[in-house]
Amino acid sequence: MISFQSAPRPEEIRESARHVLFVEGKDENALDPAILRRLLPDAVSVRALGSSHNVRSVAQALHRHHPEYYFLVDRDHHDDIFVKECWDKFPDPNTSNLLVWPRRELENYFIIPEYALKSSLLNVREEKLRLTIHACCQRRLFLDAANQLIVAIGEIQRTPWVELFTLPEEFRTKDAAWARLLEKVLTARERAISKQMDKEAIANLFETKLNELTGGKAILEFGCGRWLEFLKGKEILPTVVQECFKVVDNQGKSLQGREKMMEVAKELVRKPLSEQPDDFQRLHKLISDRAKS
Repeated sequence: MISFQSAPRPEEIRESARHVLFVEGKDENALDPAILRRLLPDAVSVRALGSSHNVRSVAQALHRHHPEYYFLVDRDHHDDIFVKECWDKFPDPNTSNLLVWPRRELENYFIIPEYALKSSLLNVREEKLRLTIHACCQRRLFLDAANQLIVAIGEIQRTPWVELFTLPEEFRTKDAAWARLLEKVLTARERAISKQMDKEAIANLFETKLNELTGGKAILEFGCGRWLEFLKGKEILPTVVQECFKVVDNQGKSLQGREKMMEVAKELVRKPLSEQPDDFQRLHKLISDRAKS
């Protein structure tokens, strides 16, 4: 007797895929895995690993043993040089096959006006969309600039601030060791903190951060500065979706909140690849080329 087997479903192909992209997200229904599954080919599995720290830790542990595992995280504190090298050299064992979004978070791509305008779920004119995005970003400007400065200072404080001891003769007893610690380590730490965190240094860092975001403008302007890239998209996108989009379910009931935001993002990422943001297109090509090789 001849039996026939139906073609495997895309999710079954993904589940058994050899190539896996690990991303941030508390579960498989989080925004990052849900969206990237629709962007990437079926031959690639996309899985959530929790926080950015979790993704980076797993990347460091597994990339040597699983060269077909790839990892993608939010930008966080990483600078342009590091981000560019991640993409230019991918997959690179020196960076644990890690990719870092050029924009702050995945949500930042959906507040690009030119991309959002492609959605059939948009319920306002372009002017209203731009005004809403602008207002949300202007409201967060100084908060995000201050928070990014705190993160930057934290990264500075992680840099080496005192050389290790090298002379055993200075450490013949516990008391001698403690005296050297007080003399060299603790006082060196105080000097390092004082030098890096005096009022003038903080003011200069804050002005630098604001100028990067605003392009030197007193009020945010589209096309000036990098505010659309670096302000906190996770906080901005929900408001933009709520005010500018209309989504209904099969029964005609209007969706709200996170469910509405997810549907807007999913609808956009289903557009042809040529209509996706450049970073989405590049991610698709990088991962697809690996899966085909």
